[in-house]
Amino acid sequence: MDNKKPRAWMNLSYQVRICDEATFLTVLSSYCGIYADEGLTLCLCHFDYERDKDKYTSAHVQVYGKSPALDLLNGKGDEKRPLEKLHFPVGGKRFRPCIEDFIEFLINERLVAGREGWQRYVEAGRNRYQLIQLKAAIRRNPEVVEEYLKDRERAQQGE
Repeated sequence: MDNKKPRAWMNLSYQVRICDEATFLTVLSSYCGIYADEGLTLCLCHFDYERDKDKYTSAHVQVYGKSPALDLLNGKGDEKRPLEKLHFPVGGKRFRPCIEDFIEFLINERLVAGREGWQRYVEAGRNRYQLIQLKAAIRRNPEVVEEYLKDRERAQQGE
C-alpha cells in the first residue's frame, strides 16, 4: 500500500429492509457522496436512491458547481435553483448505478489513482450487482421471462 494522501472521500449510506415476500433484503435508500475533503464539506456530487420517491426520479445524481446554461434556464427570485438542487435521473429503481460504477468514474476521470488490477474487481462487483437486480426484475415480471423463452424456442425452430 502506498503512503499517498487521499484525494477524494466517499460517504456511503444504505437503509435496507426485508422485501414484501420476506425472502430478500431490499434497499429503501442509498447515498454515495464524493468529497474533496476528509470533513465531507466539499461535495463534488452525490448519487441517491429513494424507493418510491414521488417528487423526482428514485435514482438520481446531484452535482455541485456553476452552470451558465442553468443560469439562463432558471426562473427568477425564489424559483431560481442552484445546480446541486437538480435531480438528474440515473437508471431508475432497478438498474441504477452501483458502488463499482462510482469507483470506475473516479479512476477513469483521473480524480483518484486506481491500484493495479482494479478493473477486474470493479467488473466482478458490478456483475454481481447486475445479476441480483436482474433476478429481482424477473421475480417481479415472470411473464416477460415466459415470453422470452417462447420467442427463443420459436427462433430455434426456425419460425
